[in-house]
Amino acid sequence: MSRFILAVIVLMLVVTVAGCNRFPDLSIQVTANLEPGCGVTADQEERLSLGLIDLNYLRGYLVAPRIESYIISNALEFQGEQGNVQVDSLSITILLPDGTQPVLAGDLPNPYNVAASLVIPANESQGSTAGATFAVAIPSSYRGALLAIIADTGFEQIFIDIRANGTTAGGFSQTSPPFRWPIGFCTGCLGVTCEAPENGPPPQIGDPADEDQCFPGQDTWLYCAEVVAPPPTTTP
Repeated sequence: MSRFILAVIVLMLVVTVAGCNRFPDLSIQVTANLEPGCGVTADQEERLSLGLIDLNYLRGYLVAPRIESYIISNALEFQGEQGNVQVDSLSITILLPDGTQPVLAGDLPNPYNVAASLVIPANESQGSTAGATFAVAIPSSYRGALLAIIADTGFEQIFIDIRANGTTAGGFSQTSPPFRWPIGFCTGCLGVTCEAPENGPPPQIGDPADEDQCFPGQDTWLYCAEVVAPPPTTTP
């Protein structure tokens, strides 16, 4: 083997090792749960401080995690960007307020993974870049398990640990440290009475009271718990 070929192999090994070191564990991190509205952006000012589930209307509890990447761009003239991160799932663990991990009724898995989709570009300099995505953190099929937690423990709150999972464009797996999110329970606290319009179809039970509220029954989003006819109009 010539010295030139040997030098090329050594250089390739050095670049490969350096590439590995550029993508250590904990290079991505969930930093907040955003207020989703009907959309979400990583730079929005709206933040949630805690979650709330109305058990009368649980059709899946959604989260909108803000995820930061601390990977610095290592694109070269002869090599494309390797530091972009494709987040494809969130790992969710349901915890009790005392920090223990409950065994869920119905043999439901805990922890479990839910689908997500987000690409976070690499940093051009020191610092971080961020993105935001939606995910159903607690599927509607878990409603019975949540009711069992309340009945068995008396707790009116749970926590969920959220970990983001992804892969860099260079093929390196990434998992964030856990982001712990508190969620309280209530029964009917987000339900409102909706008045049917005089003209047009009436709202259906469970429909959000406001068309701009896209996630009824959770956090601050209201839903129609009862629909009443409008008061009769009087003619002079």
